[in-house]
Amino acid sequence: MIRILVIDDEENVLKQIVNFLKKAHPPQGETFEVEGEKDHRKALELLEKIDPKEKYYHVIITDMKMGVEDTEGLNILRQLTKKSPITIVLTAYASIPNCVASMRSGAWDYLEKTPEDGSDPYENLLKSIKTAYQERLTNPYRNRVHPDAKWVQENMHELLQKYGGKVVAVLDQTVVDYDSDYQALMDRVGKKFQTTRPMVVSIPDTSREIIE
Repeated sequence: MIRILVIDDEENVLKQIVNFLKKAHPPQGETFEVEGEKDHRKALELLEKIDPKEKYYHVIITDMKMGVEDTEGLNILRQLTKKSPITIVLTAYASIPNCVASMRSGAWDYLEKTPEDGSDPYENLLKSIKTAYQERLTNPYRNRVHPDAKWVQENMHELLQKYGGKVVAVLDQTVVDYDSDYQALMDRVGKKFQTTRPMVVSIPDTSREIIE
């Protein structure tokens, strides 16, 4: 299952995107679960509260022009890209500077709601989702440092105390699974998180160390 969150402050547009994706044909062997949110701040609050062990959005589609200040949309995008490996911008106010800034902020793609070439914007969106899905499935963190690496380093003391001798999977600064068997853990992680991969770390068993 590929979970998608759509964020757009125009209610009619939001409904159109959500309805289109619900009827669309996902990549082979998958299904789409689509949710919409009109208020971008509520969407951010939702993402902050979600426990990735219970639920995870694989794709986030967002408008760019949101909020009072011109830079607010970009700031929101930077936060969204930390929560999903695939964040796609779908905007009615496309520009080269905004496109460059969006991609630098971690967006997977930058699409127009009214393409100049006359193509269907929703079909373009679906194509982008499928391409992103295949890429992330094969190379979930190509050319980038895993976002949870710093968190693991900063919290290693607690991880040693709680998960000593185990292999842990960390996603969004949360231990989402653990096991003493590496392959068993990887099999479960691979089934649950299709378009991203938690950071997998072997935690030393400090209880076996001799303290003099």
